[in-house]
Amino acid sequence: MIRLWQLADDGDIVQFKFQVESDEKTGTVLYSRQRQATKFETLLIDNYPENYRQHIRRTLFNMGAINKFSKQYTIAWY
Repeated sequence: MIRLWQLADDGDIVQFKFQVESDEKTGTVLYSRQRQATKFETLLIDNYPENYRQHIRRTLFNMGAINKFSKQYTIAWY
């Protein structure tokens, strides 16, 4: 499970804070509407298997496709 919180939106770049599972640490990820790309600003995501990064990216791309970014979002899978 990954929790996302929207921190900022300047019309192009949307910034989210994320928290993985029950980890107390949080990281930051950016999504660019213009470039349709993501960037992880912190290395926290590197401590987890690649599928965590992919779940975050896919969620942000899905939000970008409809141009609707939630203020708070939970990604869950099993």
